[in-house]
Amino acid sequence: MYELLLFVHVVCAVIWVGGAVYAQILAVRIRRSDDPAELPRFARHVEFIGSWVFMPAAVLLFLAGAAMTVQAWSFGQAWIAISVALWILSALAGAVYLGPRSKRVAALFESEGPTSAAGRALLDRMFLVSRLELIGFAVIIGLMVFKPGA
Repeated sequence: MYELLLFVHVVCAVIWVGGAVYAQILAVRIRRSDDPAELPRFARHVEFIGSWVFMPAAVLLFLAGAAMTVQAWSFGQAWIAISVALWILSALAGAVYLGPRSKRVAALFESEGPTSAAGRALLDRMFLVSRLELIGFAVIIGLMVFKPGA
């Protein structure tokens, strides 16, 4: 059972973290595009993928990790506690900031057009938060690989 949970945990991490890295790279390329319609289309896709791919993967990742911890580890171990705290921060950032803002960005682009300065500025702030999340993901991955103190 532990190996199955580990498999689910790793696959979900690949989907969530790999998808976030891909989205950042694509965002940089699209931000430099001459086509003003590309950025609003990208924002709509990110909103969809965040809700229907990243969020379920993050939840499954957490549930599988929690089940593995109950079986073989302890939530009191620093590497697990820090990872859980960073996961919670990321989940809160997504639920409280990124999710609602992605809807606002889509609305700005729809009402003001693809060159909306307000839409682009808000999207830039969202990308910054997402990049900070990637740093948290890197820390979590390091903790999972090296298990300091275990």
